[in-house]
Amino acid sequence: MKVARAVGRGFSVTHRGWPVIAVVFVFYTIIRFFVDWGAATVIFAAVILGFNYLLAGTQIFARDGIKDGRYAFKGFFGNCNRFFLGQFGVSLVLWISAWIIAFLTSAVLSLFLMVFLALTCMSWTITAADGKNVFKSIWNSILFCGRRFFSVLGLLILIFVLAITISLVVWIAYAIVVQGLRHLGLDGRVIILREVTGCALYAYFFLFSTSSLMSYYLNNRKEDERHN
Repeated sequence: MKVARAVGRGFSVTHRGWPVIAVVFVFYTIIRFFVDWGAATVIFAAVILGFNYLLAGTQIFARDGIKDGRYAFKGFFGNCNRFFLGQFGVSLVLWISAWIIAFLTSAVLSLFLMVFLALTCMSWTITAADGKNVFKSIWNSILFCGRRFFSVLGLLILIFVLAITISLVVWIAYAIVVQGLRHLGLDGRVIILREVTGCALYAYFFLFSTSSLMSYYLNNRKEDERHN
């Protein structure tokens, strides 16, 4: 029930966060444009930095919506600036660790990737929710996931399944629209529609997954505080 409630809350926050979705949409659209031009190295760096920058603001938007019912876009970029180094530090430390461990231990790679995914997602969430520094956020994430690893994994799987399901419905609708455009002789519009649809889905699920994880963490943190 906690997992389902978190996902439901994630949908609620997402549907109040259209300005955030618009910002992520523009970012991803620009990235897609430059990828098509072949600037791979520059784009990779921009994606890593831009992802962590927008994630910082998106996390705070989700936190404030879930905790206080505030869905104000004002201050979004200020929060991006404030929490960027924390989010980027978490990513850097964990990804460097991931490459080292993955290189040394390939036999347990599948299990490691599941643990790493859960740890990374919760570390990002805790950094924004509690304002912790990089290493404290990672440590708290280890403790949090250690107590409820399979529940966190179930949440991630549910988010993934919902993303696939909704994307499938959207792409089926896209295919129908494309057929109509081709019948009208508007083949040149198909590429634009495909890119816009892909970027819109990415932006939507960026906020949805962030909000679901934030809701799950805050709900469980309240429970832990009551028990303590």
